Amino acid sequence: MKNTIIVLSTLLFLITVNQVDAQEKPDTTYKPIEVHLQLKSMHLWRGLEITTSPYLLGIVNFTDKSGRLKIGARGSSGLNGEYRQLDYFASYQYKNARIVLYDIFNSSKTLPLKTNIFDYRASTTRHFIDATIGYTISKKFPLDIAWSTIIAGRDRDVLSGDSVATGGSDPVRNGKNRYSTYLQLSYPVILNTVRLDFFAGGVFALNGQQNNFYGNRSGIATLGVTASKSIAFGRHTIPVSFAPTWNPIRNTAGVVIGIVLF
Repeated sequence: MKNTIIVLSTLLFLITVNQVDAQEKPDTTYKPIEVHLQLKSMHLWRGLEITTSPYLLGIVNFTDKSGRLKIGARGSSGLNGEYRQLDYFASYQYKNARIVLYDIFNSSKTLPLKTNIFDYRASTTRHFIDATIGYTISKKFPLDIAWSTIIAGRDRDVLSGDSVATGGSDPVRNGKNRYSTYLQLSYPVILNTVRLDFFAGGVFALNGQQNNFYGNRSGIATLGVTASKSIAFGRHTIPVSFAPTWNPIRNTAGVVIGIVLF
């Protein structure tokens, strides 16, 4: 209940601030609802292999008239049927700064879906709440800095006697929140018609432990680059991306190929 109140209070604050600001700059081309569908070769998230199977990612969101506030949901489904995900999100952008809040709920082959999606109990929930504060330096020097911390949910210490996810059962975690954090630096470079986004990210737990949501120790979890380009097909253009990523903590690597269908 406490986590739900935090999320709702944050959303209410963003909406209230934005309503005052939106009245100053009306947008005559306002389109409040956006729907997008993407196909990706695998799901790599902050260095973690969520699924190695191709999957579809659908996104629907409401955008306010100023274009700064977005509230929506995204859902993913692996083509092999082993991975599913449903997230709720809210974001607010003001000039070069942004705040993003995600409620993430997923299942995979190693974490089969058994938990009630409405279960937000600290010890048994499959959800986790991820909060990001980001800032881009300037247009001339577009270095982006993003600090993301899991502020609630299943990012918890496992105590002696707690169960783990075996035989299709959900784990039980009675420890304290680790507040696992992912800090990423990224920098875009435009070469002709190709955009290259170089990125590096480190992980650590704010509760002081080495073990965190992303691995068994603190350190660099992502090193990579995302190459993006729009390819013309007749009168249509299809954005595609190619993103090799290395994870020094887990000694793994992967390549995500993405296509924006609409």
